[in-house]
Amino acid sequence: MSACMPVVPPGRPPGRRVARSRSLASLTTVAALASLGALAGCLAGCLSVPDGPAPMCEASDDCDQSHGEVCEEGVCWGNPPPGPFAAVIAPPSTRHDLVPHEMKQVAIPDDGWMVDLALETPVLLNGRIVAFCPPPMTCASTTLGATVTVSRHSQFVGGPGFNVVVNVASGADSFAIPVPRTSANDAPYTVTIVPEGGRQAGTERSPAELVPPLRMQVSITANTSATTIELGGLDLPVISGTLTNALGQGLPGYRVVAIGRWESSAAPTEVSSVDFTDTNGSYAVILSDALVGNVELVARPPSGTVAPTVHLFGIDSRKSSQHNLAAPATLGGPIKLVIGPITGVDRGGMISPVRGALVSVAGALTSLGVSSFTIADEHFTDESGKVMLSLVDGSGLFGSYRLAVTPPASSSLAAVFDQKLAPATELRLGPRVALRGTIVDSDHKPLNNVAVTARPSLRFLWSLDTAPQAFVAALPPSTAVTLETGEFVVWVDAAVAQVAGSYDLSIEPPATAQAPTYVKAEVDARSGAGDAVQVGEITLPDAAFVHGRIAGPDGESVENAELKMYLVSPQSALCSEVAHAPSSCPIPALLQGRNTSDAKGTVRLALPR
Repeated sequence: MSACMPVVPPGRPPGRRVARSRSLASLTTVAALASLGALAGCLAGCLSVPDGPAPMCEASDDCDQSHGEVCEEGVCWGNPPPGPFAAVIAPPSTRHDLVPHEMKQVAIPDDGWMVDLALETPVLLNGRIVAFCPPPMTCASTTLGATVTVSRHSQFVGGPGFNVVVNVASGADSFAIPVPRTSANDAPYTVTIVPEGGRQAGTERSPAELVPPLRMQVSITANTSATTIELGGLDLPVISGTLTNALGQGLPGYRVVAIGRWESSAAPTEVSSVDFTDTNGSYAVILSDALVGNVELVARPPSGTVAPTVHLFGIDSRKSSQHNLAAPATLGGPIKLVIGPITGVDRGGMISPVRGALVSVAGALTSLGVSSFTIADEHFTDESGKVMLSLVDGSGLFGSYRLAVTPPASSSLAAVFDQKLAPATELRLGPRVALRGTIVDSDHKPLNNVAVTARPSLRFLWSLDTAPQAFVAALPPSTAVTLETGEFVVWVDAAVAQVAGSYDLSIEPPATAQAPTYVKAEVDARSGAGDAVQVGEITLPDAAFVHGRIAGPDGESVENAELKMYLVSPQSALCSEVAHAPSSCPIPALLQGRNTSDAKGTVRLALPR
């Protein structure tokens, strides 16, 4: 029998409640084995031991009835935390007749039994993608290959939202994408269609070279007909010009595209057709409709060519314009640059080469704030701690090179950001800060084999400017597993770009533990002495057990559907307390628990109190 539930002492007085912190895995299997007359059990995957523990309860008298708990399947259900809660229910991957369902509000009764956990049948967004044909011309009606993305912001604050990406093959009759039905007061879907591209210069033209991407807002209340969707159109702005070297010779084979936005709060993306410069360096791209603000023209050199990428800023997205750009003579030619060895003091106190660190070098030559020429390369260090990068040696760029080093995951060595490049010299990485602590359950007993992961907090990330923010977000998170004493150590960077680091500790007990998952927020990496911060004892909360049945629209149970429960409590004050929060301030809702339904559709969660 599996050892996932604590032993109930024999002969306990009636009505006395058993200590009830349990893992979700324990909870699930207790319910499954109870139907077979077993006393206790654990979710498949727990280790088996000869003697199994007793169930949490035998009758509701053993539970906290004053807060509504009831005993079923050997488990005290109910007495949930206050919330407010929202949820996302997702069907199993094999059920194409169902789509995910967002629940803006989930009411959890005192007895812990959730109702209305229902999945929906999809409605179909049908369409056929063609290139615009200006009258009176007669054009081929071949369907274009494209990537179609259908997305919608979450129906509750901080939720994951809906997003599906479908690749439509060239020549296909139409596409049909299943999505949840748009109900009253729901936001419309954003449909983005990007024509198929990616060819190399000199090969047959792709759809991306003929027409620009398209974005539209659609509410889908029923299956749509296979409407013809035209990419391109009359009177769209065209950006054209030439790209030459310092001698006026054309730079052929450069991939040219415009980067911009349809929404001011959205991330920049490609918003034009694609072109490849010809032997004279000529190019022309067509902009998408309804863009917001200016666009940036980006011309990348042919694959395998070591040369800078060309950027031209501040181009008006509302009208056609011509831009001829000549590369300065100071860019130089390609070189192979050896950097390293990268070394550091390992945990044994020895100075050793660092293998597997990602070394990145980037440089930029900017002209009057209107254009720039950038180049970057990155590789991982070898056994000797060295790396060879492909760059250019011109005086215009070489002096601008900046170095970044990302150590391997969970390394005790600090990352390097935006350091002036000093080639062919040893670079010694400094130490990271050790966050040391102990994980205990609600009875203050140490927990073994608990996964602890340190991730940059939103406060830390949004206190950084754009470049260091992206660098920190890309750092591999540091993870450790607690010892029998409950102790752990995770290594983090004390600061990046002169901004003090703070980290959220994600704590995930194993299936056999007696506590739910938990997040200790905003641990200050500079609050300790030297290279260590004593986090202290982290007490995990008691678990509240809740359950419900996931069903389809026909009322039948759905097996292997996933329920994710979120706590909706946005920290809106944070957005005004940091310098670089996104304009939309997307603070995520906190995931409190997740599990899949059994053969009867029953899903069971352990929520932290």
